[in-house]
Amino acid sequence: MITITVQGIDVKNNQLCMSGSVFAVSISGHSGQATKGNDIVCAGVSALSQSVALALEHYEIAHSIRQQEGLLEFSVNIDSLNDDKKIRCESLVSVFILGIHEIQEQYPDFVHVSIKE
Repeated sequence: MITITVQGIDVKNNQLCMSGSVFAVSISGHSGQATKGNDIVCAGVSALSQSVALALEHYEIAHSIRQQEGLLEFSVNIDSLNDDKKIRCESLVSVFILGIHEIQEQYPDFVHVSIKE
């Protein structure tokens, strides 16, 4: 199972707001939905999460990124961002949250998402 933990956001009435001084994501595990190279769940989560992490890094928003086999972690120090970067960060994070929720809804036996303020 893929476990995704998101910290530092608040989702109410389909609105996403940064709720703390740090936004962090931890993604670990493998879905086991299919054999390596044929696992669309792992491929979807990987493509989405790596794209968001790369975009945060590209726009000089990412505070730290750690990646190894079966693990991706990234975080953002929200307090260090100017208003433009906060808006961009919230936009990228919104896309990420929408995407992982959709994958979880379609493949609930293979993906677990936990959102903490």
